[in-house]
Amino acid sequence: MKTLIVGAGGGGISSALLSAIRGEEVHLYEFHSALGGCASWFKRGRFIFDAGATTLSGIGVGEPMGELFELLGHAPHLHHSNPGIVFHLSSGKKVHYFNDFNKWMDELQKHFPHLHHRPFWEKIYAINKKSWALLRNVRTFPFTQLSDILPVLKNPEYASLIPFLGISTEQMLIKYGLFDKDFVELVNGILLISAQAPAEKIPFIVGAMALSYPKETFAIYGGMKGLMDFFEGELLKRGVSIHLKKKMKSFSDHKIELHDSERVSFDRLILNIPVWNLAELSSGQLKESFTKESVKRPGSWGAFTVYFGVKSSEKNLYHQIHLNHPLIKNYFVSFSIPEDELRAPPGHQSVSISTHVFAEEKIDREELCKIIMDDFTRRFHFEEIKFLTTGTPKTFERYTNRKNGFVGGLPFLYGKNPQSLLSPVTPFREIFRVGDTVFPGQGLCGVVAGALQLHHRLV
Repeated sequence: MKTLIVGAGGGGISSALLSAIRGEEVHLYEFHSALGGCASWFKRGRFIFDAGATTLSGIGVGEPMGELFELLGHAPHLHHSNPGIVFHLSSGKKVHYFNDFNKWMDELQKHFPHLHHRPFWEKIYAINKKSWALLRNVRTFPFTQLSDILPVLKNPEYASLIPFLGISTEQMLIKYGLFDKDFVELVNGILLISAQAPAEKIPFIVGAMALSYPKETFAIYGGMKGLMDFFEGELLKRGVSIHLKKKMKSFSDHKIELHDSERVSFDRLILNIPVWNLAELSSGQLKESFTKESVKRPGSWGAFTVYFGVKSSEKNLYHQIHLNHPLIKNYFVSFSIPEDELRAPPGHQSVSISTHVFAEEKIDREELCKIIMDDFTRRFHFEEIKFLTTGTPKTFERYTNRKNGFVGGLPFLYGKNPQSLLSPVTPFREIFRVGDTVFPGQGLCGVVAGALQLHHRLV
């Protein structure tokens, strides 16, 4: 079986590894000069910056990253971040999301003493645990036809999750008496990180998984470069041929054509390409099918990013800052591990900052950078700034080839029919897909989960 995989982001890399584990001849093609896609990296002087994704989650037994590392036989060098994320609310409250449940409850009670938190969060973690178990044992998600859902309906334990598709996270906040302005700001901030939408737009089953996300947050020594170096070693060890700086011009039902006019045939093609790009790369019936899908899904978020090095030793690596500014509602800060000299000189840290923007709108790079940096310098202690660099959706489009620089994939919204999700299986024999427009939300953890779902279908 000759398998071609196009797009070396998290979904493509994990699909290449899983294809090699199945014993196939695997070729991985990537437009950029490095692996990673939206989880890639770049270097300035002695600083290495995470270009997009900065955190790792889902490492536990039975969770996607944990399952992948188990199949590989080992994991990269990880740092457990505790608290997972520090949330700086617009009211001035500074909420630490601790790994320990009781400590997390004490933290919430300290900042929101008038609310009763424990029942809500016990429900959150119970649904999250059961949802990952469902994905591990029922390998037909995303559910795109009735036969995909039948295994869930036949199992009472998992069928109990179905009602939570029909209720929003906001409705559950109201039910538990937690619809408080400051607390909702916190919840919406957490949801935006992994579910890409606020509480009123997210079904509770997805909201529970997203709200559990910061509980187990990890950083990688070497940052995303460290993770990609690990994956590259695993790919080469398993005989995967990696082809960088190779842009696909088009594909059909039996071959791909690259921009250098090289044509490569395949027995199986796995596309780690956003839905919006597929119609432009295909023709005939392929183009007709992918165009219909992309028209129904007009777009996603973009990101404005700021990168720089600082002389500092910030121990809490991840922060979400709530400004409620007309141009920036909130922004996310990632510091490198203080002792990680792979990413910064001794006594320094690399910093990556991102905020959601509308990808197709014009971005005033200087204005957004000034708003963020003025706020950052008031909040954090450091001595100097080096190699300040900014990125816009156009930057992401240039380096990842994603249409309009869309990032974050397609959220699974409240009221949406589960069968409207994109399937990893296409109408065309031996053409499959993975990535953040197939598996909704959850970042790297989600695209790896999608690759695992496809892997088990193929097995």
